[in-house]
Parts: sequence; C-alpha cells; structure tokens
Amino acid sequence: MDDLRLLQQVGQEIPLATPDQLAPTRDRILAAMTPTPAASPAPTTIRREARRRWRFVFGGVAAAGLAAAIVSVFVLAPDRVGGDVPAAKADARQVLRDAAAAALRLPDVAPRPDQFIYTRSQEGRNLHESWLSVDGTRDGLIRTTSADGKTEDLHPGCRDGRRNAERGNLVVPGRTEPCTPEPNYLDLPTDAAAMGAYLAEHRSGEPGSVNAAGKDVMDLGYGYLRPQSRAALYEAAAAVPGLRAVENVKDGAGRPGIGITWPTQGGTGDIVLVFDAKSYAFLGVSGSSAVLALSVVDKVGQTG
Repeated sequence: MDDLRLLQQVGQEIPLATPDQLAPTRDRILAAMTPTPAASPAPTTIRREARRRWRFVFGGVAAAGLAAAIVSVFVLAPDRVGGDVPAAKADARQVLRDAAAAALRLPDVAPRPDQFIYTRSQEGRNLHESWLSVDGTRDGLIRTTSADGKTEDLHPGCRDGRRNAERGNLVVPGRTEPCTPEPNYLDLPTDAAAMGAYLAEHRSGEPGSVNAAGKDVMDLGYGYLRPQSRAALYEAAAAVPGLRAVENVKDGAGRPGIGITWPTQGGTGDIVLVFDAKSYAFLGVSGSSAVLALSVVDKVGQTG
C-alpha cells in the first residue's frame, strides 16, 4: 500500500503542540531565516533539481517555475486539535499543521540508492507514470497515456560522468554526453526550523517572495519525502505570510478538498494546493494536476 492510500485511512488522534511548546521552534525559525546584510546570494539548487525532476511529469506546473523564500516568519498553533475544525471554517495555517501531523503517521521508508521513485499523476486528461532513479545513476522511464495513445520516454541515468545522449525524447544509440547525477530523492531536514533555513538557503526566487515560496512547497509536495521531512515542509509552509484557505476546490483529477493558496505576481491567478479534507493528504493543484500514487519501488515498471 502506498503512502497516499494509507494516509486516507489513518485517524486524526495525535494532539498537536501547545503555543508554549512551539515557542522555541518559532525562535529558531526566526533566527535561521532572517537575512543578514553580509549574506551572500543563495544558490538555486531547488530550481535546477526540481525542474528536471518534473519537466516530463508535470509540464504545465513545472513551467511556472520553482522557488522558495520564507523570511520574517512565525508559527501559529492551531486553535483546536487537528481535524476538529470543519472545512467551511478552515484556517490555512491550521490545515497545513494538520497535514504535518497526518504525515507523521505514514510508514517511514528510506529509499535505497538503487531504487526508483514511482509516481502516477494526472494532468488534464493525460495520465503520467514515472520511474525515476533515486540516486540519478539508473535509467528511468516516463509513460504518458492520452487520447492519442501511449508514449514512453527514456530517462537516462548518469554513470561515471556520462549518460546516453538524447535527441528530443529519444535516446541516440551509441552516443553519450557529459552529465552530473541528479537524484530524484532529497534527504531533507526533519524539523520546521531546519526546513525553513534549507528553503531560504536554496531559494531561487527573490527574498520575501510569497509566490516563489508557494511554488517550491508545491514542487516538494509532489516528490517523495519521508514522513518527518514532509511534516517539516508543511510546518515551514504554515509560517508563510499571506496564506488563504479556499473551500470547495478540486485537484486535477476532480477530487474535492481544502485549498491553500499563495497569491501570484502579475495577476496570473492564484496557485491553489489541494489537501484531502479528512486525511490531509496532499492531492495536487486545483484545476491543474493530481498525484494519484507515490511510492518507492525496486525496478522500472513496478507500481508498489
């Protein structure tokens, strides 16, 4: 059973922390993420890794850009224990903290370097399946099923600094090209303060860009994360200013849920992340895409 299905079945009994218990974490986040005048420009690691990882699977979503910048933040404790507030009165930060509590109930599976991250997703009427190498050295596969039929794109791994050359989505027989392995699993921080610092350090948007922060949380949510890292991501996201809960939204597969939105720049419309109203599993992006399955497998073609 993959983690998304399991999350649909778990309860909401685990109590969340009190404001007094959260105070030290809040202080650490503020200390870690407040920029200093002498700070050097942060690298763009998240943008580079995320764009390649999802460029075939979520073309429309990845094209929007991936970034993170969470600065001058604070953590709010939910008014009630997770799951007690109905969707009609949901608070954006509380939904994210409920999602963090729910993530901690998932099985903790540490991917091995020789394994693959399997994702089944939907974007419009297209169904995508991908098997991407955990450490980036093994050949993966991306399969798309649409009204026009089924296509398969090889995703060459990088071994000893070389990988099979591609022209378009086809591998050129007998030719290789220089490369650097790009892992498709990130061993991310496991607490909110460290996750906030990681996002700030690896931002590719401008400091303080709420729009960029939302996009990065979106991208990392699509990927495979171990429970503590996923919980830390949602807790850090809960500290982003300007969040808003949206009722009666649906992901790209038509599944209903609670939406969390960050305002975009330039009047292009809000990005709405959709969470299941009962399990608080991340479902996808409203009107755009949906994650249907996410798991660690031993070989290409295996689904769980």
